[in-house]
Amino acid sequence: MGVRQWVINWLEAGRSKNEPVRQTESYPYPFGVIGSIGNNQPIPKKTETNLRSLSESPIPRRAINVIKDGITKLNWSVTTIDENDAEKYQELCKIIERALLKPNQADSFRSWVEQIIEDMLVCSAGSSETVKSNDLKRPFRMYPVDSFSIELYPTWDGQPESYRYAQRVNGKYVHLTDSEMMYIRMNPRTNTPFGLGPLETVWETATNFVMSHRTAGKQTINTFLRRILNLGKNANSTDVKAFRAYWENEVMGRGITPIISGESPSILDLGATDDKALFIEWQRFLIEIVAIAFGISPKKLGQTKDVNRNTADSEDEDTNSTIQSIAENIVEHINNHIIDGIFKMGGIIEFKFHYATSLKDLKTKADIDAIYLDRGVDTIDEVRDSKGKKAHPNGHGERILVPKEKAIDINKTMEQQTQTTEHVNKKIDPNSNDPNTTPT
Repeated sequence: MGVRQWVINWLEAGRSKNEPVRQTESYPYPFGVIGSIGNNQPIPKKTETNLRSLSESPIPRRAINVIKDGITKLNWSVTTIDENDAEKYQELCKIIERALLKPNQADSFRSWVEQIIEDMLVCSAGSSETVKSNDLKRPFRMYPVDSFSIELYPTWDGQPESYRYAQRVNGKYVHLTDSEMMYIRMNPRTNTPFGLGPLETVWETATNFVMSHRTAGKQTINTFLRRILNLGKNANSTDVKAFRAYWENEVMGRGITPIISGESPSILDLGATDDKALFIEWQRFLIEIVAIAFGISPKKLGQTKDVNRNTADSEDEDTNSTIQSIAENIVEHINNHIIDGIFKMGGIIEFKFHYATSLKDLKTKADIDAIYLDRGVDTIDEVRDSKGKKAHPNGHGERILVPKEKAIDINKTMEQQTQTTEHVNKKIDPNSNDPNTTPT
């Protein structure tokens, strides 16, 4: 590359090339309280205090931790997309991995991604400031930011030098461009620049659960009899006082079975005295709604009713699907902002999580691969490629397997293997090359 071309590339690096002019509005209808058409002021997210407080209650906190723990325990790597480029970009991949392992002086990758996931589920978006550094070993830093403090410019024109985000600090705005802030939205929509988190969708249900749980707790602590004793038709106030004195002095706390007399005495119930009085079924229903909103299995929230092997496997698959979906959202933004945005290596190098496959899925996949190999549909190398493994050496994995074929030495080429086989056959039948031998 000549100096002229290098200068041209440097000048074009900061602007969009041949970007067409858009004719439609991003958000044509008003949203929120102060959101309106033509308003070029940053817009804040609502209900910060309520959502943060609700996220600290037991059931929503458990749902958040199920997803967060499922992602943080995943292994990850930075590799080339094409295996043939692995050696060429090996040092660059190590540099990016080293920077991700320590995004800033206070956080590891695990603590950084935990904060991002937390805000994605509670605030509808995870935010992280991205800053280039002069450290060659760690050329960038990532600082997690409270997403409720980040305001958005709804009329952002898509230009890299235009401000897209802002944070109010001590009454003043800190303006940020798209490349300076990694803003990972949940459920992006066309009617608002903000995302939609699962805790927002389940706000009313989770609030009802907290209130009903609190009411049940008060009833359990402050117990009282939900029954009234009717002494009969002819009982008067004197009889009632006498029976109350008898109950308090002779029965209460002594374990004696009370015996009374009178005309048609009866017991009147004031309400349920079992689990129905604590609204246990209603609380279970609300827990299931929370699980549905977060996309996880109700049994992860302590619900074990009506769970069998079939439903358990299906619900575990739903939970894993939710975890992978959120993880892939993070992967996409890291690749866009770090791999492509800073290093300009999009499509060559990628960051990715390594998802664990269940034993059931592994066995199913192995059975299918065995059928394809037996029928000659796939070669061994094709099956190995689907598992992310390299091909066998010397082209042994390129053969279509033939039933009852003898074992081969993968350290030899196909020609060497054929020569070895012919040599063995000669030893077994020394007269095979004798022209005077008559075949039988």
